[in-house]
Amino acid sequence: MVHAPQQTVELPRRMQHLERDRRGYPVIATVERSTAGVNFRAISERRKLALATFDWCAVCGLPFGDELRWQVILQDGPLPTPEISGEAPVHEVCALYAAQVCPFLFSPNSRLGDEARKRTVRTEVMQFAGFRETRSVFAHESGLQPGVYTLHFEQAQRADDFSYRGAAGVRERFAKVLAAEEDLPLSDAEAELVRLFNRVSDHDDGDVVTGAALITGAAFAKDVFRLRGLKAFQGKHYPTIAGLFLKGTTQEIRGFSDEAFGAVGPWLLEHMDNLPTPLARWRARGTGMVRRASQRPEGPEGPGRSVAKNAPCPCGSGRKARRCLPGRRCGLVAANSLPGWYGRAWLATVRGSWAATGPLSSRPRSPVRGKGHCGVNALRAARCCTW
Repeated sequence: MVHAPQQTVELPRRMQHLERDRRGYPVIATVERSTAGVNFRAISERRKLALATFDWCAVCGLPFGDELRWQVILQDGPLPTPEISGEAPVHEVCALYAAQVCPFLFSPNSRLGDEARKRTVRTEVMQFAGFRETRSVFAHESGLQPGVYTLHFEQAQRADDFSYRGAAGVRERFAKVLAAEEDLPLSDAEAELVRLFNRVSDHDDGDVVTGAALITGAAFAKDVFRLRGLKAFQGKHYPTIAGLFLKGTTQEIRGFSDEAFGAVGPWLLEHMDNLPTPLARWRARGTGMVRRASQRPEGPEGPGRSVAKNAPCPCGSGRKARRCLPGRRCGLVAANSLPGWYGRAWLATVRGSWAATGPLSSRPRSPVRGKGHCGVNALRAARCCTW
């Protein structure tokens, strides 16, 4: 069986924004990419996390809206219930396009190309099922590679399905769906996130939109930092900033100006009343983990309790702790009582310095391991003030 050249299959309109590799193939949203090139054989767990957070298609990287979420079924026989898969869902038109172009989906004799499954042969009959909702997304340890965690999608409310043996079996259906294809409306914020997400080049050991997904609420997902490829995001305060996006004011959520972080705040505010189900569940989990600084109970302060007696007072007064804290409300206590204080502090952290206004502006040094940014209670930096 000869593989169908990409040029012979009409490209759906929603895929036309994708960049091309050197052969002319569209670089689908879920594959690994870097400045060195695109690896179609490797699925990125970082990118799957962003797809799950924003409810985007794994092929075109655009939102599902009211359309069904189609899942490939890599097994023979009746569909399992519930349907849980390590593959991210796609639009129907994207699934039908891939069935004619992707070598694995095209030929009954094709084999998977990754190391873990390199001997796996495609089932003779391929199945796709369409669902109304992605019920949950969670990290799961791979049965093929112990210690390796991958993202799994649980679908609900199956509404349609189709099966085929070869590309000829889907051409008629593809033509009908292609003719009925509608443009997907995007707000300015979501259009910017989509643009950043679908760039071929990756930056700083991870996609910038994956970082935006983490602060939107994915950081609260159980075992999320154990996912393959998420090591680059550990120790970078994403859970704490996610706390700001969970409990912060509109002004604080909009207070970021860099690329994806600047776009994800408006996106979150636009979708606050209709969040994707997995993201809503992650944020609900985070509600019990995060509280505003103003709600944090006051603990004992003073030499020998929270700050070493000869250490500089964390309020920035320049006095030693033993001469500043005992018996008086120093600048630190006043700072903790300011609305949004923790938000401004973490904004300064993200921007790389303590340039925030207020009593802490005189402390230019970065936080050290084992202490919170304010130095109080010797909390870990990732839990200070917001947690």
